[in-house]
Amino acid sequence: MPYPRAPYYMLGVIAVILIGFWPSYFAVGTQAPWQFHAHGIAASLWVLMVTAQSWTAHRKSQLPLHRAVGMASLFLFPFLIGGLAAIIDRQAHNYVAGEPLHQLYGPGFMIGTMIAMAAYVTVYYRALKYRRKVWVHAGYMLSTPLILFESPFSRAAAFVVPQFQVNGPADFPHIMASIEWSMAIELAIIAVIWWRVGERAKPFLVTAGFILVEMLAMGFAGEFAVLRRLDTFISHLPDATIVLTGFAIGAATSWLGWQAGKRPTVPIATPAIA
Repeated sequence: MPYPRAPYYMLGVIAVILIGFWPSYFAVGTQAPWQFHAHGIAASLWVLMVTAQSWTAHRKSQLPLHRAVGMASLFLFPFLIGGLAAIIDRQAHNYVAGEPLHQLYGPGFMIGTMIAMAAYVTVYYRALKYRRKVWVHAGYMLSTPLILFESPFSRAAAFVVPQFQVNGPADFPHIMASIEWSMAIELAIIAVIWWRVGERAKPFLVTAGFILVEMLAMGFAGEFAVLRRLDTFISHLPDATIVLTGFAIGAATSWLGWQAGKRPTVPIATPAIA
């Protein structure tokens, strides 16, 4: 099976998530807005799901469990995308409320999350479509934790890198710098995977393309008035409309991806009657 070290890679992802989000989410869970819970719970379950799949894929006796976990992902994915939509909803409210960080980077956060949603939809659809091709399927599934890895990694990096630490509004530019550097590290990880397995790592290149677009979009989003207007427009939509739209996109992705990956039906030839 491909990527035999994947379970250890996933344990590293989990460690970074716990370290990065501990002060701002896990340690203050009861104080977090509901949108953070919608995203945090779904995203955490997704990472655990990919971890379980990475462990069970390499043991023949556990392949039935691997397939069962994969089936469960069909039902989890709509919640994952709905949770990302909830983050967009919360960010938009912070932007129009004049929250200082979101006044500075709100449109960037918004467009970055939208690109992350598009990346998840594309990658997961293709993971389902090519689920019978083990290298392709594994590559797409293992690339999903990289899509938002910059978020916990940038927070964790701030604990040890003085240039990324934030002690007040004057340091807010450090946040975007840490995000951009974290995405650059994601691209470096993908480059190492490509170097190790070559052409079989093409699924990771799809994710790399989205990460690169996200880097550029977040870096220059503040220059475009249309994104500021979009952020304001989203803030006036009902919360349920935004979240349910994300949920519907996720559900459609699960359905369409599953259908695309089905074996083609071969008609049974009918013998000719003399």
